[in-house]
Amino acid sequence: MKHRVNDRGQATVEFALVFPFLFLFSLSVVQVGSVTNDQLALGHAARTAARAVSLGDVTDQSASEIARNIVANEITLADVTVNVDLNESLARVTLRYTRPVTIPIIGSLIPAITLQATASMPRELSTTS
Repeated sequence: MKHRVNDRGQATVEFALVFPFLFLFSLSVVQVGSVTNDQLALGHAARTAARAVSLGDVTDQSASEIARNIVANEITLADVTVNVDLNESLARVTLRYTRPVTIPIIGSLIPAITLQATASMPRELSTTS
């Protein structure tokens, strides 16, 4: 069994060429998982806030305050925009969050991703006669 002299170090060179792409791919997988986690948290917070707003006879101002408090207690994301829309039969809460992309090269191409979650619940108004 003889080795050719020209093949020495070939695997090292191939690894050196492929390693940056493998590294970026693994960082991308972690970033996608983190963004997915944030989207799930937003959805949960939107449902919880919509449920809380739908349970009482509240004004638009107090509904927005209730929703903001619920969102602040449910998730740890900063700068979440809370929008509450009330009508006689429906309470709708929409949350928006802009998440920065922290992957070294991809982050300069795509600096941020805007996540949104909306939840609607039927209002349970007490009727007084």
